[in-house]
This record gives sequence, structure tokens and C-alpha cells, in this order.
Amino acid sequence: MRRAFRLLVAPDRIRDDIDAELRFHIEGRIDDLMARGLSRAEAEREVNARFGSIDAYREETRAIDERTIHEERRMELLDTIGRETRQALRALARSRGFTFIAILTLALGIGATTAVYTLLDRVVLNPLPYPHAERLVQIGSLVSGKTVAGEWGVSEAGYFYYLEHNRSFDALGVFTRNEMSMVADGEAERVRMARVSASVPRVLGVHAELGRLINADDDRPGVAPVVVLSHAYWISRFGGDPAIVGRPVTIEGFPMEVVGVLAPDENVPLVSAAPAPDLWLPLGLDPAARPINSHYLTAIGLLKNGVSIDAASADLARLTARFPEVLAAAYSPAFMRDYHFAVKLTQLREAVVGESARTLWMLLGAVALVFIIASANVANLFLVRIETKRREMAVRTALGADRVHLAWHYLTESTLLALVAGTLAVALAWGAIHVLVAIAPTSIPRLAEINLGGSSVAFAFVVSIGTGVVFGLLPLGSRAVSVSTLHDGSRGTAVSRGRRAIRGALVVAQVALAVVLLAAGGVMLRSFERLRAVHPGFDANGVIALDLSLPHARYGDYRSTSELYRQLQVQLSSLPGVESVGATTSLPLEGSGHCATTFAEGDAVPTSGAAQCIRYVYVTPGYFETMGIALRGAAPDWSAVSGEHAGAVISGSVAKRFWPDRSALDGGISGGDGETFFRVAGVTGDVRIDDLREPSPEVVYYPIVPAKGTALWGPADAITMVVRVKSSDPLAIVPAVRRTLVEIDPTIPIANPRAMSEVVAKSMARLSFTMVLLGVAGAMALVLSAVGLYGVISYIVGERRGEIGVRMALGARASEVGGMVMLQSVRLAVIGVAIGLVCAAAATRVLRSLLFEVSPTDPLTLVAVAVFLVLLAALASYAPARRAARVDPIEVLRA
Repeated sequence: MRRAFRLLVAPDRIRDDIDAELRFHIEGRIDDLMARGLSRAEAEREVNARFGSIDAYREETRAIDERTIHEERRMELLDTIGRETRQALRALARSRGFTFIAILTLALGIGATTAVYTLLDRVVLNPLPYPHAERLVQIGSLVSGKTVAGEWGVSEAGYFYYLEHNRSFDALGVFTRNEMSMVADGEAERVRMARVSASVPRVLGVHAELGRLINADDDRPGVAPVVVLSHAYWISRFGGDPAIVGRPVTIEGFPMEVVGVLAPDENVPLVSAAPAPDLWLPLGLDPAARPINSHYLTAIGLLKNGVSIDAASADLARLTARFPEVLAAAYSPAFMRDYHFAVKLTQLREAVVGESARTLWMLLGAVALVFIIASANVANLFLVRIETKRREMAVRTALGADRVHLAWHYLTESTLLALVAGTLAVALAWGAIHVLVAIAPTSIPRLAEINLGGSSVAFAFVVSIGTGVVFGLLPLGSRAVSVSTLHDGSRGTAVSRGRRAIRGALVVAQVALAVVLLAAGGVMLRSFERLRAVHPGFDANGVIALDLSLPHARYGDYRSTSELYRQLQVQLSSLPGVESVGATTSLPLEGSGHCATTFAEGDAVPTSGAAQCIRYVYVTPGYFETMGIALRGAAPDWSAVSGEHAGAVISGSVAKRFWPDRSALDGGISGGDGETFFRVAGVTGDVRIDDLREPSPEVVYYPIVPAKGTALWGPADAITMVVRVKSSDPLAIVPAVRRTLVEIDPTIPIANPRAMSEVVAKSMARLSFTMVLLGVAGAMALVLSAVGLYGVISYIVGERRGEIGVRMALGARASEVGGMVMLQSVRLAVIGVAIGLVCAAAATRVLRSLLFEVSPTDPLTLVAVAVFLVLLAALASYAPARRAARVDPIEVLRA
């Protein structure tokens, strides 16, 4: 090994030796020739003739020798590595307990970190699967008026104005998304659809695998509609049939021709984590249409090379400021002023990821703390191992090994251990990723892209090797090993006060980090409990929901749609076990983005944008009964709906707004022009529409057929049926519902059957997902901290066994000795808890956006965590304290 290091560090000395040997060899050859009677000049000429030149000979010989030395150096080094590896394997095999605990601890920490890193990498860090993804932006409209605030899309007129006058984009496109019915090969189904402008493919840089994409000729009003299939839908629905191009399909009752199939993985951006659409259809906007203040389009753009998003924002802000001038029919100065209307640009990846980025970064931080705690545990084990192997190190030192050789030995041992842990961690991460994807809320985008790829495996092994190197370098920080350790009667195992302080500091750090994780998990648990106690405003037990899409060609008016819903309700109500049936265009807790300017009869119609934009929902008779929504007054029945004299039902918050001092029943309410009014037939309790954490919004429930003299926004051709059943398994009724609908109209598909209890759980999915992961991380931290504390206290007891024996020989009682040991453990825990509480007060603030009616620094949670960890420290020290109390002083003093 010494020669191997000499070969590595002294090449110049070796070259000098080669030159000296070469000169000696050549001079010897010349001397031989001169001994045969040749002069020196003749001898040199002979050598030149024989070998070309002395310099060439020298260079050739030197090259040969250097190659030999390089090969010798390589073989020596490989031999050293192999020898140290075999020795490290034997050492780890002899210490099975240490090896098993260290590998398992590291594997858990690295595996958990790798799993969450994989989610973060695929969802947040990876670019979107489009060319020039860094230049893609989403364009929206910001509003913050007196009665509404948030982000809208863009209007048709606004899009065309941006398209014609912007200076920042190579291409702009818009699209909408919804679900519709499709019939192909005689089979009806509900499909996800995107209506896109012809420019969207150019913006995204997508291509067709078969046929072509939507072009400008398709994207005109009145043109025969065509459709492009996504690659995934083409495979799943049509088996990848290459003859699909040119085949007819029926969408919403209208015949359309398939003109192409997208290349794999090329889809409309997954805004708001929505699944990729199955079909693309042309949007068919008319640039000459009268401007309307309706912002229903999602707009995306491809920035020009060299144009920043800030410059593009300034460009579109300049154009937006001109809306009252160029689009006066839709954008009055009062509207722009009262709603603070403005344009907003967002990097498309940020728009897709949304709030999920914060959650995943937070979870990565949590598992990183677990990894640090695990590493601190293993570091403590290595420090103990260094102490127990001091005699072996002394022997190596006596045989000539220096600190570098000893570090090489420990580096080999720790790296091998870390690599094995890394291999196990990859397997654990693979399983953890499947679990995470299964329990992750659907609000996290790009879940289909998550897998344990090469970058995740590389991450695991980089972390493993880095950890192994750190552990292998620990001996360099230890005090020199003296050969006197080998002298007779010398124990050589006394531990310095500094080494003892390091181990104590590691335990304190573990406890502090455990406090942070447990505090985070605790406030999430309290928030979850508060959220579960929130009443959604309806009774979810025994209710199922099913989505229907009616073909527009057959159900394009109020009369046909209402007749279908009435017939379906009658037949479903006759099924065994069914208690009631209803339908709505917006299911509670799944949200609705539709609102309309709303007025109460008798109030002055505002002349500016200060009018109230209130949610509106269509409902059928039986809806409130089926959902168990409290109602004062009466909901319209089918005779009122069919006779076109049904009134509206309003939420309690709407009643308080318009009729604060009197009953709202029989009042008039208008969702549009302020001239024709629905009579208020009933007032409901407030229902959580968007999320359990959000307050109940103001809602007006309109009948599916407008009353005479009033107007609505078109027939409800996409609706959700709700059915209340007596069975403990409400979804068991779904096959019977499907058969009933097929009997009525086989062209109408049923999609997404779900129990309302699942809808309620889904509304808490993000909070529960974060709570579960933080809880698991906290539990791991708790166990690792307890194990670390137990290990340190146990080692201290063994180290101080002689001192304890002397104390007991001098009269110390067993209870005093045990109390001393437990006090030492509790002291470390108290220091760790104190530091941890300070860190937790700062760290848990990042959870604020996830919490519900709970402070990030909730005193009850922090106190409970502190007390629990101190009690755990006392419990972890109980066994070592008991062993200390049982020390036999006579036996110890004899040793």
C-alpha cells in the first residue's frame, strides 16, 4: 500500500530514476564498443546506427518504462482497493448488529427522501413536455372589484385584439375544456374534450402521428366540424387502428370526421391538474362578432426569442388599457375602474403546478429532516465504533499506517455500507412512490408522469455516497491514536470530553428536528379535525352522483332536456332501495365558475361595474330533498317547471344581502338584465360549494326551464344526477341506473359515478395528504430520536461503569444512580426541545396556507409535543438507568 501511494504522489522522482538508469545503460553500451577498439565517436555513431539516436532511444525507453509504471500503479491501486474492500466486508460482517441498524436507518431516510424528491422532480422541476417550454406563458385577467376578486380567462374580443397588436409573441392560442357525449361504433361514452384555436398546435409545438392537426380552414364559424384524437385515447378506444383517419364519429349528436391522431404525450396543458383531453375540436371563433364581456377562454402564448415575461406583461397591459376605446361595447371605463381589470401573465409551468409546488417542497423539507435525524443516529453509531476499534487502529499505527491510511480504511467501510443502504433505499422508494401516487390528491398535476427513473436512482446513490464519505472522514476529526494503547495495563478506551459533547450534540439536534416535524404534524392534525367538524350544508350519507352529457343535436332546448330529466327521475325513483332523485349543474364541493350579475326587484340597477356577480346553478325538482339541504319555503315541483312558472331558490347569504330586514320569500330576483324576475320560492341553508375551508358563497338555484317572461343561459345539457339510496353500499345501484338510462336513450353516457362521502373526503384530500406524510415523517423522527437517545445513554452508562461502581462502593443508592442517568437523558431532551420549539415556531409558518382555523404556532400543540418528547426521553433512558442501578461495585473494582 505504501508503494501504491508513492506511485500516486511521486511521479517526478520516478522519472528522474528512469533518466539515471537510461544514461547508465547507454554509457555502458558505449564503453563495451570502446573496449572492442572503437573510438568514442565511432562508438556513439554505432549506438546511433543501432538505435536511431540516443535521444530517440531515451524517449522510447522512457515511454515503455512509464507505461509499465502506470500499469504497476493501477494494479497496486486496484489491489489496495480490493484488499481494503474485502477487509471492510469482513469487518461489517463481524459487526452484524451495527451493520443491520446502520443500513436500515440510512435506507429509511434515503428512501423517504428519494420518493418525495421524485414527486417534486416530475411535478415541479421537470419542464413541460413541449418544445420551447420555457417560453410558454398563460394569459389571464385579474379582477378585484367590490364584489368579486380572482383571476378570469380572456374574452374572445380581447384575444383577437392581443393577437393582432402584440409585439411579444410568436403565437397566441386559446382553448376551452369540457366533457361531452360521443358515439363511435354504436357505443356511447362521455369524453374529455378541448376546443382549440388553430394556433394552439403552433404555440405548443405538437405534431400529429397520423393524419393532420386542426388548421385555419377548420377554425372558422359554420365549417363542418372535424376532430383530432389524443394518442392515449386512440390506443384505448380504437386499439391503435391506423385506419382511424377519415372515420366518422358522433359528438353531441353531430357527425364529425376524424382527421388526425396526436403524437404520444402531446396534449393541451394540464391546467389545474385536469386530465389530458381525449379529443381536440376547432373552436370556430368569429373575429367579427360583437365584443362580449365574457372571459371563458384559457389563453396561452409562445414568447419571441429574447422577450421576457415582464416585457410581454407590459406589452399586453398597454393593449388592455385601450379596451374601453377599441372594445367599448364590452369594456366601459366604469367596469375597468370598479373591477381594477388588468392582464396577468404566468409561466405555463407555474400555472400547471399551482399550489402543489409549495406542498411538495414542504414535504421534501420534512423528509430531509428525517434523513438528517437518521444520519445523526448512524454518525453516533460510527463514533461509538471508532472508540471500540481504537486498539485495532493502534495496531495499524504501530505497523506504519498513518492517518490517511486509517481514513482510507474507514472510508471504504462507510462507503460500502452506504451503497448497500442506497440500494435498499431505491427499493423502498419504488414502493413508497406507488403509495404516494395512490393517496395523492388529484389536484397535484402530472401524476401520470411520476415513476422511479434514472434521475431518482442517481439522486439516491449520490446522497448515499455523500453520506458514506462524510462518515468515512469522521476518524480524521478524532484525536491521534497512541501506540501506548497497546501497552500492558493500558485500557486506551477513555473518551475525551469533546467526543462525548459531539454525541450529545447529535442527540440534541435529533430531538430538536423531531420537535419541528411533530409540531408540523400536530397542527395539521388539529386543522384536519376542525375541517371534519365543518358541516357542508348537505347530508352525504347514502347519496351517489353520476354525470350525464346530452347530445346537443337531440336535446337543444329546455323542453326536451326537462322531459328527459323528469322521465329519468320517475324511473330511477321506482328502483328498489331508491329514496329520492334530483339533478344539478354544479355539485357541492366540486365548485362552479359561473356567476351572473344579479339584481333584486325594486332595487335600482347599477350603472357601473358595482353590480353583484352571484353564482347560479340549475336544479331539478327533488334535488334539495335528495341532498338533504335545509330549505325554508318550497322548491318548485315538476308541474311548476313544466308549466313554465317555477320560481328560484336562493341561499341564506343572498337573502341577507337583498332582504336583510324582511322575508325574501316571494321577492323577485334577476340574473342578468334586471328587468325580468324569478319569484323566490325558497331559501336554503348555506352550502359549501368550492371547498370545506372556503365560506359558503352566495348562490341562486334556478329551475331548468325558465318561467314565462324570464331568461336563462341555455338548456342544461350537461348535468349531474344525485340519487339517495337506503343501501350501505350506495354505488351498488349504479348498474341499475345505467340499464335504466339505456332503456330511455342509449346515446347518453353515464360517467364518473361516485359517492358523495367520497366527494367530501376529496375536498379534504390535500390537507389529509400533507397531514399523513408529515405524520409519517414525525413518527419516523420520533422513533429515530428515541433510539438515538437510548443508544447514547446506554453507551455513557457502559463508559462510566467504573465511576458508577466507585460511587456505589462509597454509599450511593441504586435509586440515586438511576436518577443520575435519567437526568442526563432528560437534560439532553430538554435542550433539544427548547431549540426545537424555537425552530418550530418559524418553520410551521410555511403551513399557514394549508391550515384551517388553527394557528401555525398553536400553543396546545407545541406544549403537547414538548411534554411528550421529554417523557419519551425519560422512557428511553429507563433501561440504561436500570442497568446502571444494578452495577455490582465489587465486580467493577476487580476489573
